[in-house]
Amino acid sequence: MDSRQNNKQAMYRAVNNVFNTFPQEVDTIPALKSNVLAFDDLLSKIDKMHQVQMDYSSANSKLKLKEEEEMIQATIQVAAAIYVHAHSNNMPDLKSKVSITPSDLKQMTDKELSTKCLNIYELALSLVDNLADYGVTTESVGKLKKEIDDFTALLAAPRSEIVTRSQATGELKELFAQVDDLLRNQIDKLMLMLEMSQPKVYKTFKAARIIVDLKGSKAQEEETTVEV
Repeated sequence: MDSRQNNKQAMYRAVNNVFNTFPQEVDTIPALKSNVLAFDDLLSKIDKMHQVQMDYSSANSKLKLKEEEEMIQATIQVAAAIYVHAHSNNMPDLKSKVSITPSDLKQMTDKELSTKCLNIYELALSLVDNLADYGVTTESVGKLKKEIDDFTALLAAPRSEIVTRSQATGELKELFAQVDDLLRNQIDKLMLMLEMSQPKVYKTFKAARIIVDLKGSKAQEEETTVEV
């Protein structure tokens, strides 16, 4: 959710708390009671959809970090072996190509990182027969390729997850619109019925309907209008 939606959700919860505090007063108006139940149901849907949005972002982020760390580790190990081989055989050009550190790799963009690791892999593949003495075997090179493939696949595969997150974001927008419509066109109007008979309930409700900027101190009251 964006900051505007977060602010609105806080207002929704404050309003819902009013309804939970004064259930008997709310129940005196059947239409209001029905709308309050619908309001509560929409808030539950917003919570669930927000969780979907958060779960996809969090899970994908953790998996990407894991695959990136594993690929970097495998790349550094292979690059170190090539570096020693190049140094021992007076091959400065080759040495410069594999002179990298984990921090160098971590500062790269995803595309730059995968390209660099793939370049190291291709060098290792062409030199594998000369790297056994330095601890790199065909299996080591194969492991590096697998780590690169896993990372690049993760970058491409999340399209389905991105769609799901996008769908969740779109659904949230629609749910917020439904709640706003329910409040402005039904609940706000019906609460006016309690203004004289239940002034405490009405004033508490009006106070809860103020949207507060959670990142600042600004407050905005949603105006209730009565059509005549």
